Amino acid sequence: MTDEKTTISELKEAVLALCRRKGWGDDGIQDPQHVAMAMTVEMSELLEHFQWLDHEDVVKLMQGGDPERVKLIAEEFADVMMYGLQLTYTLGIDVSAQIERKIGIVDNRPADYKNFRR
Repeated sequence: MTDEKTTISELKEAVLALCRRKGWGDDGIQDPQHVAMAMTVEMSELLEHFQWLDHEDVVKLMQGGDPERVKLIAEEFADVMMYGLQLTYTLGIDVSAQIERKIGIVDNRPADYKNFRR
C-alpha cells in the first residue's frame, strides 16, 4: 500500500479486517467511545517523540537527519490513524467529505483568528 495507490475506503477495510482477525469488538466493530479514548493514548505516545526537542532537533527531523525517530513517529501516527479509521467506519463518516468541508470552514476564517475552538 502507498498513499498514491490506496483509497481511504481500502484503508478502512484493511483496519476492519485486522480487527476481525484479532477478534476485537463485535465482528471487528469496536465501541466508538473506547476507540476515541484509545486514540488519545496513541496521540500522547506520538507526542512523546517531540517532547523536549528544540527547534534544531525538529529541523533535523524534517531534513531526514534522525530516521530512527521518524520511524518511531510513523509507527505511533499509524496507530492514531488506524483508530481514526475505525471510528469513521463505525460511525459512517466520509473522511474525504468531512476534510473538504473543514477546509471550507477554515478558509472562511479570518487569517488572524487563532482562538477558534471547532
